[in-house]
Amino acid sequence: MKRIASWIGWMALSTTMALAQRSVVEDASAEQSLLTWSNPVGWEAGLAYVHVTRSVDLEGLETRLKADIADVEIGMMPWPWLLVYGRAGGSQAQLTEVAGDDSSPGGGGGIGMRLNLWQIYEGVQATAWRFTLQMAGQYMYRTTQDDGDGEVQWGEALVWMPFNYHLSFARPFRNSYMAEFQSLAVYAGPAFSKVDGTWTRRGAEQDFEEEDNFGAVYGAQFWLLENLSFEARAEWFENTTLQLMVHYRF
Repeated sequence: MKRIASWIGWMALSTTMALAQRSVVEDASAEQSLLTWSNPVGWEAGLAYVHVTRSVDLEGLETRLKADIADVEIGMMPWPWLLVYGRAGGSQAQLTEVAGDDSSPGGGGGIGMRLNLWQIYEGVQATAWRFTLQMAGQYMYRTTQDDGDGEVQWGEALVWMPFNYHLSFARPFRNSYMAEFQSLAVYAGPAFSKVDGTWTRRGAEQDFEEEDNFGAVYGAQFWLLENLSFEARAEWFENTTLQLMVHYRF
């Protein structure tokens, strides 16, 4: 008897809620427009640590550019399929075998974007995964002091096209018992990098540029919550550049 009463109470509550939702109507006194933007702009903030290793040619001499970078990132999503972001922070770098072991921190930053081009997704009731083809690019400029009496300056243009596999675990329809974290994404794809820089020491300038322009970018992004994620990324161009990031979406 108690079970029957509980079911009747639940059905009555559901009916009341449904009727309340149906009673919500558009305000007839409000103005209408030709185009309506129903979703506000999304914002994203993050922190990034990058350990750079690139093979470069210093006017005929093969060497490597090594750097440690810490950045603050601010991103904007004018549409759900487009992310535009800017970075700024500090960097400490050296050209191995030609520059001193000690270097002083410098500054730098740049801009980037990520575009979701195409996606396979059958809806929340059919699948817990989605497969997305993305295109991303960024340009970053950095500078650092070389042992107090010189300076290393370089810029990097990086473009990559990753294939992103996103698996959701926080779903009320299926596997709702796996709610310890939100989702997991893994991605990989071809990439193109162009590094150009200048090493200035005692008034003399020497130019350097990247030796291997074609490579790959791959990584994983772990979403602890729907607006908080941790990401690890590797950029391979004969040598590997590692990047660790944390993102928070507002």
